[in-house]
Amino acid sequence: MKNLILGFKRGRNKWHGFSEALQNAGQSVDVVIDNFDSIDGKYDRIWCMAESLLPIQLELEKRYGLSNITQKAVETLINKKKFDDFCIASEFDMLVPYSVIPTCIEDLDYFYKKAFIIKPVIGSGSKQNFDTNIAYLSYRNKQAFLKSVPCDLLFYVNQSGFIDKNFNNLRNYYMAQEFLEHNTFYAPYFYANENGEVKHIFTVEGNLHVNKIDEHKFEAKPTDFMMVDDNEVPSEVLYYRNYFYETIVEKLQIKNMFFAGPDFYFDSNKDVKIIDCNPRIGTGLQILNEVHNNELLTKIILNKPFEIETKFWWVTAKIKPGRIKQVKNMSEFQKYFAFPTPQLKPGMVFPEFAWGAQQNVAKIILKIPGKNKSDMHETYQTLCEQLQNCIVY
Repeated sequence: MKNLILGFKRGRNKWHGFSEALQNAGQSVDVVIDNFDSIDGKYDRIWCMAESLLPIQLELEKRYGLSNITQKAVETLINKKKFDDFCIASEFDMLVPYSVIPTCIEDLDYFYKKAFIIKPVIGSGSKQNFDTNIAYLSYRNKQAFLKSVPCDLLFYVNQSGFIDKNFNNLRNYYMAQEFLEHNTFYAPYFYANENGEVKHIFTVEGNLHVNKIDEHKFEAKPTDFMMVDDNEVPSEVLYYRNYFYETIVEKLQIKNMFFAGPDFYFDSNKDVKIIDCNPRIGTGLQILNEVHNNELLTKIILNKPFEIETKFWWVTAKIKPGRIKQVKNMSEFQKYFAFPTPQLKPGMVFPEFAWGAQQNVAKIILKIPGKNKSDMHETYQTLCEQLQNCIVY
């Protein structure tokens, strides 16, 4: 079996472990991270580490006579708005928050008294694509948005879109999506094998933190992801979870693809909602593979039975804010450090609020293994105290 992995240099954490898993399965693998137009040779399977590369996978599959993905699947999975529309057409409308690609002020009337978030229809939440930095910021309502943003420019851009160099030069737009006021979400990880059979691997529970920026805008970011058993997942989420994936895999005719998400937003006093279905290997699955001696992914690829003996918690360490004067030796804690923890240096600043994918700040992201929540919480508290003692302000 000859495999081709398509990725970006910036996403090495996504494709490195997966490449090793394929090799451990006795399969050959090539990784291409640029010059996608010059790919030569023939491959049996193609794996994308970023959804913006799915159009390239489709073209290569046509060349090689493969049928793991369709044109409709590509158009749906790379575009958040089209994915929302697909879910609505597939009778999951009750799960989908309202969204619109605004080209005039009236398009925002739905948000007259409602908060909303601006996000590009292609791309992930750690990327800022627009010079005005409006991407992934939330606004209290329509009026707050009009006071904060050069709206005419946004409406003009959305009339024809823009070529996004960060995401394979695809045409991108900005959507306004209803802000979800739920505090907790549950994100399942799934795999569709070569026969289109859907396998649930595990689910994580995440918590959201709202950070006020000014009187008009704010940001809400996940602070942690902890693996949980199904008996810890709300029944409303379980009701939709498997059926949702079986439906999209069947309707979009997908094979040989991993999924991270969508995030099922849950609050006992609100309706369940979903956002962000990522058709690729996710960070959580990579960490789970690591805590299982890098054997889990190989078993999944080979359709072998597997047991999850150890859970994990991906979480930002609680470190006192301030400018770093000195960093003491942290080598004994390196095994707990997760991507994207930067190399800490004097002069860097720990902010009041830090989240996992945040760039250009001091932060420590931890991957904590454990058998249960209390076990992982205890390890976390101990680690935070030890790490704090290594920082001099």
